Amino acid sequence: MKKILSVILAIIMILSVSTVSFAASTPVITASADVSTIKSGDTVTVTVKVSKNSNLCALTCSLEYSTSQFSVVSTSKNGAFSMEYINTATSGTVKFVGATATSISDSSQVLFTAVFKALSSSGTIKVNISEAYVTSGTSSETDVTSAVASASTKKLSFTASTDYISIRTPSVTTIRYKDGIVLHTDTLRSLPSGATIEWTADNDCFTMEPSSDGKSLTVISASKGTTVFTATVYSSAGKVLDTETVTLVSKAGLFQKLGGFFRSLFGNTTIYDE
Repeated sequence: MKKILSVILAIIMILSVSTVSFAASTPVITASADVSTIKSGDTVTVTVKVSKNSNLCALTCSLEYSTSQFSVVSTSKNGAFSMEYINTATSGTVKFVGATATSISDSSQVLFTAVFKALSSSGTIKVNISEAYVTSGTSSETDVTSAVASASTKKLSFTASTDYISIRTPSVTTIRYKDGIVLHTDTLRSLPSGATIEWTADNDCFTMEPSSDGKSLTVISASKGTTVFTATVYSSAGKVLDTETVTLVSKAGLFQKLGGFFRSLFGNTTIYDE
């Protein structure tokens, strides 16, 4: 039984009439990811492209993954070939098949992308080239599967992200005298047992009131200046595990202080809470 691409190519090329002899060359298929470190819940976009075309006319390429490490969110194809489809019906596999009667026109051309959701803090996605054909004519093709598989990307590896928290970006970063804002941290992955979150500031332009668990911080403008706030995650042994920063500006000149005094007097100060 012929392989699936041989059948597709035979159907496409039955309309052609000319035969051209040529020396088969080796296309190179590359896969790249937009991140190299992950944590559970992250999304990873894998892009597969031809980095060296060499008259590629047909390809079957699969991204293989562990279902305990990733799940498929979405896929898309670029339309480089005249016939293309992506199959995700098989658990743990995203299979792309593309074919054309001649060859795709450009090198460095994206073939397809797949977006995965990370289910753990590490993992691998393997790239498997199971069929590849080249042609420089319209009625002949040469099987170069072995050479393409040898030349192309084999595996993408992902390691654990070192980030434990992020500071939710506030919509307001310039604060009037006597007004304030509540800063929040989002936990990106589970903190180790006994870990704590502590806040510091590089000056005293704001007063600080951290929550008991350190996951939020209320700051109130006290004097004019720009302040960098740092949230630090400490292990139970006092080791720094992660740090994140956010910068706020306190408007506390003479007129701002007068306005703040009267707003405070009449209970009109504002605490912005995201």
